Amino acid sequence: MNNSTKHTLYFLVTALLGLFVFGLVNRDNLLSSQIQTPALAVETIVPDEIVVGTDLLGRAQLSYAGGTEGRHKNIELGVERINGTILLPGEEFSFKKELGTTTVEDGFSEERIFLNGEVTKGVGGGLCQVSTILFRTAMASALPITERSNHSFTVSRYDEGLDATYSDPGPDFKFLNDTANPILIKGKTENLTAIFEIYGTRDGRIASTSAVEISDIRDILPTKYVWVPKLEEDQSKCINSPQIGFTAKLKYDIIYANGEIKEKTFTSKYKPLQRVCYIVGDEIKTFDIKEALGQ
Repeated sequence: MNNSTKHTLYFLVTALLGLFVFGLVNRDNLLSSQIQTPALAVETIVPDEIVVGTDLLGRAQLSYAGGTEGRHKNIELGVERINGTILLPGEEFSFKKELGTTTVEDGFSEERIFLNGEVTKGVGGGLCQVSTILFRTAMASALPITERSNHSFTVSRYDEGLDATYSDPGPDFKFLNDTANPILIKGKTENLTAIFEIYGTRDGRIASTSAVEISDIRDILPTKYVWVPKLEEDQSKCINSPQIGFTAKLKYDIIYANGEIKEKTFTSKYKPLQRVCYIVGDEIKTFDIKEALGQ
């Protein structure tokens, strides 16, 4: 064996020993790297790109002029939160879920609401107008409505039988994307008008709604008088504009391209709204109930 061969063998043996020692010293680090890399790859999920069709399936709008600034703000925040919602095929829209929390800390104001069949104040007053517009938009888009409730009393700015109330924890407003493609909800406010549009891919279906049928009309109730020691700072002496009660029925059909028809009837029962007036402090001494009742 010549000197050149000896030097080559010496170099190879030295290199192999060095690699062996390096492996023993760094075994834990090497094993750790090999274990962690696949785990990170599994946890990092990149969703597939969602392609939404550009067909306008339905549109609805309502003016919210005439309310308070706080109510305006609540409606605008509600529309902003719903805007951009995407529903995949077979997915159900929940107004409560997409809206999220509606606290003062979230920017919502306390305004007049219907709660448990009574007129009162609550945080988020005005959000029912947002759910009402979505109800009409979903119907215009020929999508199945899976949950909807009417208000306890009629609301002058809404057409009878075409409202959809919302409260947390309930009732909720829900509809289903039963198309074969994703749909997109777009919402905006302009000139004190709230607008919703639903985009997707047309599949030949159409929606049909009947004229609203009114029945079971209940007359206005007499004014209710309540004695109170004093009025609160922002409390009116009389509240509520009296309204009749009645039942409204609306038929809603979805007619699919294959001839299938889904029929649904929305029955809305509205209670009479009673005017309430407060008798303050010593006024009870001079209060004449017959005069108040016009007798």
